[in-house]
Amino acid sequence: MNFFNTIFSKKKNVILYSTVIFTFVWYIIFGFNLSYEPYVWDDLHFFREYTNDELKNIWIGNWDSDGIETPSYRPFAVLYYHLLYLIFEENTFLLRNFIIFEAFILVLISNKLLTYLNFNKSTILLFTLLIIFSKIYLTLISWFTISVLIFVYIISVSSILFFLISIKSRSNLYYFLSIILTTVAVLTREELYIMPVILFFLFFYLYRINLKNFYSCSIKVFPFLFIVLIHMYLRKEFIPEAEHLQITGYTIKYGENFLNFGGLIKAFKSSFLPMGYLSSKYSSLAQSIFAWVWIMVIIISTIIVFIKKKILFNFKKISILILLILICCLPHLTVARSFGIFLSSFFALALIAKLIDSLFSLNKDQSEKKNYLSIFLLTLFLLSGVFGGIYRSVEHAKSMSQFSLSIIKFDALFIYGYKNENINVSIPKKRYLQKVRHLEELEIYNFKWGDDLKIRSEKLIKSNYEPLSF
Repeated sequence: MNFFNTIFSKKKNVILYSTVIFTFVWYIIFGFNLSYEPYVWDDLHFFREYTNDELKNIWIGNWDSDGIETPSYRPFAVLYYHLLYLIFEENTFLLRNFIIFEAFILVLISNKLLTYLNFNKSTILLFTLLIIFSKIYLTLISWFTISVLIFVYIISVSSILFFLISIKSRSNLYYFLSIILTTVAVLTREELYIMPVILFFLFFYLYRINLKNFYSCSIKVFPFLFIVLIHMYLRKEFIPEAEHLQITGYTIKYGENFLNFGGLIKAFKSSFLPMGYLSSKYSSLAQSIFAWVWIMVIIISTIIVFIKKKILFNFKKISILILLILICCLPHLTVARSFGIFLSSFFALALIAKLIDSLFSLNKDQSEKKNYLSIFLLTLFLLSGVFGGIYRSVEHAKSMSQFSLSIIKFDALFIYGYKNENINVSIPKKRYLQKVRHLEELEIYNFKWGDDLKIRSEKLIKSNYEPLSF
C-alpha cells in the first residue's frame, strides 16, 4: 500500500480540496496578520544556531542550556529549533508560513487516519472544518516555540497510521517506521508517553475484543512501551533535577506536587469546545454564548439521533473514542497546558462531526417532509462551532501579539529581567537589539518580574484572555 498515493487518490480529492479551501479562508482571517508577528517570549532564545557542544549536550543533559526552562530531556525539540533557524534565520515571515504549511499537513494526515478508521467523507469534511477554525489550531501556529508540537503531532499521527497499516497488511516495514516515528516523538516531547496506550485501544477500535487479539496487540505494542520506559530512565539519569513521577505509600506525586485531576478535567472539557474552555472566571459573554449553544445542541442532537436510531457508531467504538480522549488528556495530570490538547481534540471533534453527520442523514431520510428541527440544529452546530472557534482564535491571536501586555512582560523578562538576576540568555544579537528598540518605543527601559508595567502607547492590544488560557 502506497501511503502518499492513498492520501491524494482521486477518491479522496474532495477532502483535499476542501482542506485547501478551509485553510485558505483561515489564512485570510488570521494568516496575514500572524505572518508579521516577530519572535516573542521563549522564541527569543530557542530559535538560534546552537554550538556543537550544545548539540552534543542535549543527548546527555538538559535541553535548555540557559537553564531558565522546565528541565527535561527533549533532544529532538532542540534539533527542530536549530534546523529551522539555520533555514529561516530572522525571517519570521517565511518561518510562520512554513509553520502554517506544517499545520495544513497535520490536518491532511489526520484526515487520512479518520479514513482508515472508517469515517465517511462527509464526517471528515465536518471534522476538517471544525478543527481548522478551532482555538487549538491557531494556538499551535501563533507561538513559534509551540510549533514543535505540530511536528510532533504529524509524526505521531503518521506513526499511528503506519502501525494500523502494518497490522492489516502484515508489513514489517510500516511497523518499524511506526516505531521510529514514535521514538522521535517521545524524544521531542514527553507528552507522547501516551502513544502505546493510544495504539492499544485503536487496535480494538478496528478489531474484535478477544483473548487472542489481546495477546497479539500486547506483543505489537510492547516495543512502544519500551521506548517510553527508556526515555523515562534517560530523563532521570541525565536530568535528576527534573520533576519525575513518584509513588509514595498510597499516593502518586509529580515532583513535589500531587497529580492534578483538575487539569485533566479541564483538558477533557476543552477538547470538545472549538471556542475554548468555558470558564466562569474569564470567559467573555460572546464566548459563553457560543459555548452554551454548542453544548445544548450536542445534548439535544445526541438524544434525537439515539431515539431515531440513526447513530452509525456501535457502542464499542463510541466508548473507545471517549476513552481515547481521556487518555490523550492524561499528560495534564502533571501540568495542564492549553496548547497540548490537539490529540484529544482530534478524537473529540471527530466524534462530534459524526454526530453532525448523523443529523444530516436524519434530514435526508425525511426528504418528503423536511425535518426543520434537524436543519435548525445543524445551523446552530455550524454557527456556534465555526464562529465560536473564530472568535476565540481572534482573542488568542490578540493575547500573543507583540503589543499585548502579557507578551510585553515576557519580552521584558528576557531582555531585562534575567539580566537583573545575573542570568545570561542566549539571544541572537540582531534579534536582541530589535527587541530592545521595541521595548524602548513602549518606554520600557528596565524590568523585574512582578513589576507593574504602565504602558500608555496606542499600540497596546487588550485581550480578554492570557496566552496560556484554555
